[in-house]
Amino acid sequence: MKIDGVTISAICYTTEDPEKVAKAIGTLVPFEFQIGVTNATGHYGNPIKFFEIGLRKKREIKQFWNHLMERLGDQRKIVLEFLDDLIDEEGVLHLRIDKQSAFLGNVEFSSGGDSVMVRVKLVTYPFRRDKILEFAEKLISQGYD
Repeated sequence: MKIDGVTISAICYTTEDPEKVAKAIGTLVPFEFQIGVTNATGHYGNPIKFFEIGLRKKREIKQFWNHLMERLGDQRKIVLEFLDDLIDEEGVLHLRIDKQSAFLGNVEFSSGGDSVMVRVKLVTYPFRRDKILEFAEKLISQGYD
């Protein structure tokens, strides 16, 4: 069982300061990182920027995950409560962190709205939903060793 990769992303709307969105993402990552920026067009034709960080190195993934779980604190119980809804059929755990709170230096789990998205690819052998859920529960409760 392992975390194969992590993607952290956020949309920066034209009404937002890109540096503030980058700062919100930085609240989640306890080491230096590079943000990839992609220009895109919103649903109504408005320009937006898509910020993204991809983590593939085991050391970075472990450091990021344990930092995130520590910062979530008691909110991990809420994540566990909705865990079945947060994992897709490909074994990707989708977490939303409130972007405004993150900008202020706080990590708050969010069920929607303007968020920093964290996608965590979970791998188990064999690949079965019950194994993925079991692994995710362990990661959230005990961290990633």
